[in-house]
Amino acid sequence: MKKKHIFGHFGLLTATILVLTLNGCGSGNAAIKAAEEKEAATLATTKGRVSSAQGLRLGYACCNLRYSGDWVSDMGSGELPFIAVGTQILVREVEGARANVEADGKSYRFGHDYGRSQEKTPEWVDKLVVLDDPAPKLAKFPANIRVIIEAGKLAKGMTKEQVIMSMGYPATSDTPKLEGAVWKYYWLRYPLEVHWSGGRVSKIEGNADIVAKATMTGAGVAPTAEIKSKTQGGKGAKSDKSRK
Repeated sequence: MKKKHIFGHFGLLTATILVLTLNGCGSGNAAIKAAEEKEAATLATTKGRVSSAQGLRLGYACCNLRYSGDWVSDMGSGELPFIAVGTQILVREVEGARANVEADGKSYRFGHDYGRSQEKTPEWVDKLVVLDDPAPKLAKFPANIRVIIEAGKLAKGMTKEQVIMSMGYPATSDTPKLEGAVWKYYWLRYPLEVHWSGGRVSKIEGNADIVAKATMTGAGVAPTAEIKSKTQGGKGAKSDKSRK
């Protein structure tokens, strides 16, 4: 997996200062330089190894983080594009139920839309942006599991750690405890229920067509998870909510 380091990329910060100093080019350049130097000095001191509640946090995507536009919701939908697991991320600030971050030189907003009753926003952000690179763990998985994770999909027999890397954390509003026997995700706004037995995926329940889209098989992985077709759909994955 190719790594992209974000030191030296100050897109969000620069844009903010440019707006504030639009009428003063000389002073604007000085303000930008000063702000960049301050941020670089902070990161040089802390290495970004602090909670997002305390200041700049520099880490890595714990998992594939689905986004719509620039919005990363805590209830993303599986078919969306994603910031790949292991991508370096800089958390600039947490404001209420959202965080402003930068990854691959692009600015994103993390939106804690649904799980605020179960965990605080900085805790959720810290869970997504981990301090230790997950790439070494990913590299130790069997090749077929790595392919599934890189595709952002599911397969019967995957562990909880592997499912999280591939699909992200399930929203705590639907799945308050990871120790539970069932986790709930969404794909094309249809619910997907991931069932666990002995720490591995035993079946994936949902609309048959959706389960087929969300799963993969390969050498060494059990056949596509048991499917129990459901007729309900069109719910969940409301990733555009609470963008205030």
